[in-house]
Amino acid sequence: DKTEVTNLEYLAFVEATKKQEIPGHWVNGRPLPGQEKLPVTLVSYDDAVEFAKWRSERDGVTYRLPTEIEWEYAARNGAANDLYPWGDKFQARCAVLDQPNNDPKPVGTASCPNEWGVMDLIGNVFEWTSTEVSVYPGSSLAVKPVEEPHYMIRGGGAFYKSTGDDRITATFRQEVPRSTKSPGLGFRLVRN
Repeated sequence: DKTEVTNLEYLAFVEATKKQEIPGHWVNGRPLPGQEKLPVTLVSYDDAVEFAKWRSERDGVTYRLPTEIEWEYAARNGAANDLYPWGDKFQARCAVLDQPNNDPKPVGTASCPNEWGVMDLIGNVFEWTSTEVSVYPGSSLAVKPVEEPHYMIRGGGAFYKSTGDDRITATFRQEVPRSTKSPGLGFRLVRN
């Protein structure tokens, strides 16, 4: 997808599937007025996978979450040295960061798309990837036992900074449990 999945797109899924569990910030089963174009948030990894399955069936095309490697390739515009989709220098107008209330903006608001037209890869909301946390092949490290699988999230949120220790680049990554539902975490899909 060119952007994160929006509240409006997710609403179509909820209505079509009669999904009972909806994002916690919606009211009466719907996003608040004016928030339809915001990225959908407060959805777990499984919710995102379920949405991808529904959209695949609806469109007759296979959609899925991107792998972490695919996500970073797009966020670096296919260039190993770029820290951003638009190049190697930060441009404040290209990312939704430094937001005083930590609120995301409508998708595509402050984005400088990469050469494929993909937007919102830096800031706005973190995004689920399909990459489960593991150690690199040949590593002597062991993965600590966890109660549920953890997945990598990418992109950073509107609350992150454009400078300093919290600076977001295409290389920024975190891991979270698959059941995580956060107001700063959404997703986008890729097509097989």
